[in-house]
Amino acid sequence: MDLDMAQVRAFITTADEQHFGKAAERLHLSQQALSKRIRRLEELLGTRLLERSSQGVELTEAGSRFLGPAVAALDAADTAVAAVAAAGRPLRIDVLDERLVPIHLVQRWIAADPEAPLEVSMRHGLENALPALRRGDIDVAFGRVHALSAPWREEFAYRPARLEPLVLLVGLDHPFAEKPSVRLAELPGVPLRTPMGGGVLEWTAFLREFADSWSLDLNTSGPALSLDHLVDTVAASPGAATLVGAGMNVPDGQRIRTVPLVDPTPVYPWSAVWRRDRPHRLLSRLLDAAGSGAPVRDMADAIGPVWLPAADRSGLGL
Repeated sequence: MDLDMAQVRAFITTADEQHFGKAAERLHLSQQALSKRIRRLEELLGTRLLERSSQGVELTEAGSRFLGPAVAALDAADTAVAAVAAAGRPLRIDVLDERLVPIHLVQRWIAADPEAPLEVSMRHGLENALPALRRGDIDVAFGRVHALSAPWREEFAYRPARLEPLVLLVGLDHPFAEKPSVRLAELPGVPLRTPMGGGVLEWTAFLREFADSWSLDLNTSGPALSLDHLVDTVAASPGAATLVGAGMNVPDGQRIRTVPLVDPTPVYPWSAVWRRDRPHRLLSRLLDAAGSGAPVRDMADAIGPVWLPAADRSGLGL
């Protein structure tokens, strides 16, 4: 019996989502086309695999027996295709934004291997990149894995790449402008301009938890536009301040200063994420060049006492 992998994929996706509409959306199919593929598979096997219910979709007894071997067969087929396809194409990397730490990690790889074939994209957040990883549109993405609203799927693997300290960005007339560092205990009551409208969800969630933990005064109104716009706002507003990552490409200090935060240092956790069953042949070279092999504990110890949201601290084992 020859199985059609498109039909098998339709069945597995529907069993995973437990909903025809969601499965069809994930596969970029109409519900009619999805149902037709599953029906043809059931006709080939001579038994019902799925039953519709008021709650969505349920596996039949035969469907439950078929699911495990079907997943293994599809994974093997995908791996075989990827082994051939990946050999001749660039490593496709999603870096979220051109000013953030992931692009620096990619630049380190280019410096070590100038002829490395790669393509860079920016999907504005890890949650936006995961569907592209699942489809095979990209090979690796960077983000904060322990802040995802969707449940983590075992199909993805990840490796911590960087703990990025946050710094205070202030105008030249700010009381903190000439300080070598600012303790977190000094921040409550200091107005912080952190517009969040349309911002990356992982980052805005981090800022909100940080502010709640330290009773910070965040002004989150307005759209999150470019870093240049935020810098202009801080530079032009007496006493203005904001929070940025230490690894961001901030303009020169003619109008602003960046001041380290200490005791403890808040850090943003970046991880590289990829399909567990489809690691690109160049992925290990990127991770090695990015220095992401260091234990997270060593990354933290190199900074000193650090603050992380509870989910990140637990997930990273700190």
